[in-house]
Amino acid sequence: MGMKIVNSGRLVAIMAFVVMMGIPTYGQNFEVTGNLGIVSGIGSHGSFGGSIGAPISDNLILSGDLSYIPMGGANVSIMGSTLSSSAKAFNFNGNLQYQFKPLRATVPYAGAGLGFLRSSFSSSNNLGGAATNVQGSSMDMYFNVGGGLRYHVRERWGFRPEFMVFAGPNTYVRFAGGIFYQFGE
Repeated sequence: MGMKIVNSGRLVAIMAFVVMMGIPTYGQNFEVTGNLGIVSGIGSHGSFGGSIGAPISDNLILSGDLSYIPMGGANVSIMGSTLSSSAKAFNFNGNLQYQFKPLRATVPYAGAGLGFLRSSFSSSNNLGGAATNVQGSSMDMYFNVGGGLRYHVRERWGFRPEFMVFAGPNTYVRFAGGIFYQFGE
């Protein structure tokens, strides 16, 4: 059982505000990334999401990302009785990335941050003529660390593979590949 966050909506809004406030602090530049990935350690699942980041110095980028992890589901029907279940998770992180010296069109980076994983499940059945519904959710805090690189296809856009480790009540990893676009000067 993880740490319960009573007012998680307010905390997510505050983290998003902090990331967004970083945008005007360094020349009105920002980057948007969309990604697809694989999560392992809490089962193996696909994930998809996006991030927005803004430089706060020549080598530091403040970013926030949100990803959706569909954890699967099933429906089973036997002699008129049905059992259904599903689970999903949302991951929100605030990160600070350090960009290393560019190598031609490639800019490697390392990052660390703090985030939350909100997971939920639901199950229902009508076995024996009586309907039963069970639902649950949790919000857990995670520290993350990892890195990746930005490979520029053109001046403002390119590909961004990334590997992150998330440590909290459970430790899991995410490998994601994305496409980024940089706005601004």
